[in-house]
Amino acid sequence: MLRDHLHAADAAYVLIAKKRSNVWRLIVTIAALPHPVTHTDLDEMGTPRSVSQVRSLLVSLGVLPERNEYAVMVRRLAADAIAGLPRREDQLALQRFVRWRQQHRPNTAPLTMAKAANDRTELRVIVDLIGAFNTAGATVGTGQQATLDQWARRTRMAFRSRRFLGWCARTGINRQLIPPPARPSGFQLGGDLGPGNDAALRRVLDPDEDVSPRLRLAVLLTTVYAVRVHRIAALSQDAIRVESGRPRIRLGDVEIELPDATAWWIDAIHDDRTHKPRAGGSGRDDTWIFPGSRHDQHILPSSLAPQLKALGVSPVTAHQASAAALITQMPPAVVARLVGVRITTASQWHKSAGTDPAHR
Repeated sequence: MLRDHLHAADAAYVLIAKKRSNVWRLIVTIAALPHPVTHTDLDEMGTPRSVSQVRSLLVSLGVLPERNEYAVMVRRLAADAIAGLPRREDQLALQRFVRWRQQHRPNTAPLTMAKAANDRTELRVIVDLIGAFNTAGATVGTGQQATLDQWARRTRMAFRSRRFLGWCARTGINRQLIPPPARPSGFQLGGDLGPGNDAALRRVLDPDEDVSPRLRLAVLLTTVYAVRVHRIAALSQDAIRVESGRPRIRLGDVEIELPDATAWWIDAIHDDRTHKPRAGGSGRDDTWIFPGSRHDQHILPSSLAPQLKALGVSPVTAHQASAAALITQMPPAVVARLVGVRITTASQWHKSAGTDPAHR
């Protein structure tokens, strides 16, 4: 299949693959295998990042089955973390927790980059906490509150241990520990966009400015609609449309009408679906507004964020200011779906903003 694809491919794409020495080396190695290539073969040929483009090419060709690489990454990190713990009791406890967490996810949707990053942070914090118990001569099962409190005072992300400690209490591993308090919301009511965000918004709304329609849309969603970068990066082409002259966008299960000035942006995005050619693949993508370097995948948020910052956007400041404005204009249930937070969080914002009569 891979040989057939390269024989049939445009010469320009083959040349691109050959110019990328690592990609071509992997293709040659795979072609020389005495058996059909597997994901395990690729895992042994390099780091996940170094083989990612070739892996995505093989998946798009049907040579390899689809595999959630974020889930694989989390499993690998968990296995390494468990193996690195010096005490068997702690290894078993963390192993059981990781298995429980996988079985009790709130939905069956594929693990996303954002969720994988949260899992990685949580795992790192838990391992650090276990290390603190070990330093005090204890395990998770015998750890004392004084050790936990001392660790929490010096650990900025200590609240990330709450789910693990709650699970330890429910399973009887250690019922004596009181988890650190939850992280404060950090939501700042009444903040303004700031000069950088305001200037960026004015710039993208000016049709004479040299800014791509895709980035114009990203800036608008960040500064006006409080949409986080990871959700913008994952927007599909069918999420935007112009209907009866009215530009619209669907964010999850919420559809909103955009300013009339965005109509030509949407038309331009639909008309121009080309992107930087991927190794050995097509230079066209009909799925994503922001295509990524991997076949059939969108851009990483870590790649989109620098493009926004280059225009003067501060995503954190923009999110706080625009979310504060939205919460005074929409019900919490709508804001929760639009911004991508839990409804309990949006309700608390609603109360803090003084829009709930019971809290005025």
